[in-house]
Amino acid sequence: MTARHRVAVIAPHPDDEAIFCGGTIARLTAAGHQVVVIAATSGDAGLGDRRHLAKIRAAELEASAEILGVHSVHHLGFADSGLHHGVDPGVFASCDPVAASVRLAEILAHEAITDVVCDPFGGIYAHPDHAMAHDVTARAAQLAGVESLVTVTVDREHLHFVETHLVADAHAALAESAPGAPAGFGASSVEIEVVLELDSASVNQKRKAMAAHSSQLPPHSAVMTLDDDAFASVYGIEWFCHHGNPGVLGTLL
Repeated sequence: MTARHRVAVIAPHPDDEAIFCGGTIARLTAAGHQVVVIAATSGDAGLGDRRHLAKIRAAELEASAEILGVHSVHHLGFADSGLHHGVDPGVFASCDPVAASVRLAEILAHEAITDVVCDPFGGIYAHPDHAMAHDVTARAAQLAGVESLVTVTVDREHLHFVETHLVADAHAALAESAPGAPAGFGASSVEIEVVLELDSASVNQKRKAMAAHSSQLPPHSAVMTLDDDAFASVYGIEWFCHHGNPGVLGTLL
């Protein structure tokens, strides 16, 4: 019998868990592994009252987690940095990464986590919260003694041949808002170590989980109006680097 893992997915913002690895979460929970989602920020950057938006996005994350079969949801409680690389005090990108990693390590230890999934170094794209999420998580995994740290990414070469992925749109917005931000997103095909092609059930769960984040991905948005085939071509593959220890991903190959 396959050993059961306890997996923590670190989401820089509510919705990242669904967009980048929702299908993998669905497959893991269907296989009997327990998955914990930890949101680094409240996702409160945007128009209107930040506290109100934070409440909305927390509820959306709970709904997404239920769809994907997630065991529990935790919040580090930082404010969303937006696109401006931590110029405001109190936002995640301006935090003390050591203190934040201690807070995260406590959650990992409490949940007896065996595997961690997070952004790669520098983030999937150059958003400051994605970059900080990697730094904080790498430290926290060491503190908590978690040996398997897997990074989730996208294959930017694959994305040249399909409908636009949300990360490409987000990167374009970042480049326009912060011209000094690092260029590029994701990884090249040769850099990626694990490619998981989702079955139709996992793709369907992923789509429903993404739709749960309706403040960010409303029904009329470009991604949510894709037909099933186009959606599967863009979001039906998930990409990872395992840095020597595939951990729980090895059970899905």
